[in-house]
Amino acid sequence: MRAEWNLLLAVFCWANDAAHGFQGHQRHQSSHNNQIKSSKNVVVLQRRPPPVFSHHKVSRTFRIRLQGTTQDRDAFVSSGEEVNGASSSRDHQHDNTMQRSIKEMETFHSKNVEEEQPTSVKASWSYWSTGSQLVQAGAVGATTGLLVAIFKLSIESVRSACYEQDLWVTYPKLLFVVPTLGGILVGLLLWLGGPFPPGLRGTLQEVDDSQTKDSESNVTDQIQIQGKFVRKSSAAVVTLGTGCSLGPEGPCVEIGMNSARSCLQLIRDGTDDLDDMHAQQSWNRILLSSGAAAGVAAGFNAPIAGVFFALEIMQNAFESIDGQKKDSEDNSQSPLSFTTNTSITPILIASVLSALISQSILGNHLIFKAARGVFIQTPLAELPLYFMLGAMSGLVSFAFSYLAKVSQSFFAGEYGAEPVRKVMSSMPDPVKPAIGGLLCGIVGLYYPQILFFGYETLNPLLKTQAYLPVTLILTLLGMKTLMTAISAGSGLVGGTFAPSLFLGSMTGAAFRHGASEMVKVMNSVDPTVHPVASYVLQTVPFPEFQLATAPAYAMVGAASVLAALFRAPLTATLLLFEVTRNYDVLLPIMASAGVASIVSDILEDTLERRDEMKRRDKDSVSWGDLAGDVKGTGPVPMARPISSLVDEMTSSDSS
Repeated sequence: MRAEWNLLLAVFCWANDAAHGFQGHQRHQSSHNNQIKSSKNVVVLQRRPPPVFSHHKVSRTFRIRLQGTTQDRDAFVSSGEEVNGASSSRDHQHDNTMQRSIKEMETFHSKNVEEEQPTSVKASWSYWSTGSQLVQAGAVGATTGLLVAIFKLSIESVRSACYEQDLWVTYPKLLFVVPTLGGILVGLLLWLGGPFPPGLRGTLQEVDDSQTKDSESNVTDQIQIQGKFVRKSSAAVVTLGTGCSLGPEGPCVEIGMNSARSCLQLIRDGTDDLDDMHAQQSWNRILLSSGAAAGVAAGFNAPIAGVFFALEIMQNAFESIDGQKKDSEDNSQSPLSFTTNTSITPILIASVLSALISQSILGNHLIFKAARGVFIQTPLAELPLYFMLGAMSGLVSFAFSYLAKVSQSFFAGEYGAEPVRKVMSSMPDPVKPAIGGLLCGIVGLYYPQILFFGYETLNPLLKTQAYLPVTLILTLLGMKTLMTAISAGSGLVGGTFAPSLFLGSMTGAAFRHGASEMVKVMNSVDPTVHPVASYVLQTVPFPEFQLATAPAYAMVGAASVLAALFRAPLTATLLLFEVTRNYDVLLPIMASAGVASIVSDILEDTLERRDEMKRRDKDSVSWGDLAGDVKGTGPVPMARPISSLVDEMTSSDSS
């Protein structure tokens, strides 16, 4: 054993001499000891007077680098050779000793590599890494802004080609053919290339899985992914251009995320180190969030809302994915936080660049607008009304979510009467979008406001058309809810941002009508008939109580339904604030959106618990299964005498 350690010390001494010669400086002999120092990525073992090792020699000298290659380590293991005919067992023991020494030094390096690196090296690498990430975020934002502008212009071109024809002036009743044609084209794209790629959560899951499975490392996979994305974007252009009842913001978010995904593949390094993989996964998520924020910023021309979209919706999506992973595997990665500068800065850059580029191309055309001259004279007195509007908006959001799930189950053949389920389950998927388009076209003949014509339909609803008759407002609310659910369930491609704003504006306008009638009743109280009520109304802090305008309630309702549907009250609040640039509407929106989110969450949780109880009851063994007829001919009647049941069981056993 002493011979092997002598050889190890000798090798370290020769390595020290080689390192000294390579670096070109001398060290004083009296200061040599057994401490390990670091100099420019070279591990140096300062030597003491070498022991006697007459039966060993060293084949060659070498340097042990901090990140040495396999060839360097092999040279270290093979550097000691027996000269005087030592036994093979001694060679084997010597190799094991050398390998243990190598492992100890690698462990030392892994624990102290950060401390051993010079401060200037770490700082320069940190600056370079941060700068590279910001450049990537800027590239994603610029690309997203350009692609979103092209996407919206394509929708407008399809709409002009389909609806601006003299044929519809002569035969207006044939306009239902246009949405039907859109559904047929979507089905054709579905038939040619198979299912469309997943949405937001599915994309996040795929990127996370590709980090460990390396499923996107070759060019063929990338071509297939981009081909699916182009097909889905084309289907969205056709869906929205022909007027089907969906919105463009969902595809805009997917455009941003796909831009980020493409950027990630260009810089993919394929590391196998666990810490590097966790760091890369965190950056993947930050860049995907930057792309999503850029999509919202370009879609609404609202960069602040895009940032908060990443902070709320993307963060919730990541937490949901991590929660699923925790149940199936050891998830040692710490959760991603968007509260640090390294996380929020790329999102800010991508959002701002995307909004600027999209606005420079589109101008004030094809963007979401709302009335800016909205005045709320008595916000404190109206605060209870805004709370009530928030509760109503939560109900509308829940109803829409429920109808969307029912529609999806219906077209999948899982809901409805038995003959209907058989027909829908046997129907090919490419045929179903045509059904959704046909229904949208038929309803659109009588209520064209439910069709998507850019923001030309939504913008007036937030301005002058908020004063429509209440019966028409409620009809539009119901028809838009139904048609949007059918469009999404049938397989048409689009988002629900714009429809949720439509539903919310109709909810707010209808609520304002009811509140206006209530105020009229309050102001017309006869003091001789109702003296107590008259005294209370005359002593309130605002004797001249005046409701805000109908557009104000429409905007508050739009933000509230959006907040409840996507569980993002901050995003909805800041979106309407950016669009209106009116501080007066900010506080009512915050109050109403918060209540709407809570009401929607309570209803969703209640429905989930009820469905879970139904599944448990269905899976459990019923009393009829346990108390069936002993001869297998049917269940036991509940009014049957116990004596007859005992006699039958006895006779059955004896036979």
